[in-house]
Amino acid sequence: MGRPKKYQEATKVTTYGGLLHRITNKIRQSLELQDILSATVAEMRSFLQTDRVKIYRFHPDASGQVIAESIAQKRLPSLKGLNFPARDIPPPAREMLIKARQRSIVDVASEQITLSRCDFTAEPSSSKPIREILKRSVDPCHVEYLKAMGVLSSLVVPIFYQQRLWGLLVSHHSQPRAFSEQDLELVQLVAEQVSIAIAQSALLTQAREQVRQETMINQITPLLHSPRPIKEILQLVLERIVRSVQGSGGRLYLRAINIGAPALYTCGIQPALVEPQQPAWLEQQSFWQQQLMLKDSPSSQYSNLRKLQ
Repeated sequence: MGRPKKYQEATKVTTYGGLLHRITNKIRQSLELQDILSATVAEMRSFLQTDRVKIYRFHPDASGQVIAESIAQKRLPSLKGLNFPARDIPPPAREMLIKARQRSIVDVASEQITLSRCDFTAEPSSSKPIREILKRSVDPCHVEYLKAMGVLSSLVVPIFYQQRLWGLLVSHHSQPRAFSEQDLELVQLVAEQVSIAIAQSALLTQAREQVRQETMINQITPLLHSPRPIKEILQLVLERIVRSVQGSGGRLYLRAINIGAPALYTCGIQPALVEPQQPAWLEQQSFWQQQLMLKDSPSSQYSNLRKLQ
């Protein structure tokens, strides 16, 4: 009887290691965060054998969006690309995730939620202090919310980036589902790998932006020193900048300073003037003139000087 049990345990360890290895390799091999997240949810859903695994990303205003998802045989509807208001995950719930770094398992049938710390090791639950494993009733509104989505079991693990709550790794199942401590430990390790992928993506985005800016500067600098007429140079510079930032249109407004008249250069799509009585150029309207005056204020100039230092 001992051999089959040991064999099962060895098989589980191999499965856990294989899953983590595949996700880690994906992070190393891919430079695109979306590809990594898509592969992660597919691997996690296959491993957990649940109906849906998704990654939910918080926006700065605490609302959020499902940015990656894997579903099984359409037993649950797809949520990918959908945005959800901040009230769906209220501040107390977010604070709990941030401060306690807790993962939550909701059993809709029993209307109970199990909270456990994310830094658990894969020890038997019986050996853990009471304060680290907590079962309590689920808020009735949350139960109804899950039922409305056809969910009877939910596992939520927070994803952190730079010590901030970046998003959630979520598993949903249309039937009651129990998770072993080994399962939870692996899901937590996967969430940590996702955090690494996010950091890697941020560095890549920063590097790409730096290359883009340097390329734009290298394209513009020769134009500024070319023997062409100044009006032609400014028009070309504006067009290069708009193309570099992948914009649909741009405007370059030069005020009359000491001598000369104001000048306006445009390219691409331009805003329409709603009120005919307004000046022909947007930049000559009172709002924009006030903004230009603020830019010329001594405090603004001092601030810009401090930045240069």
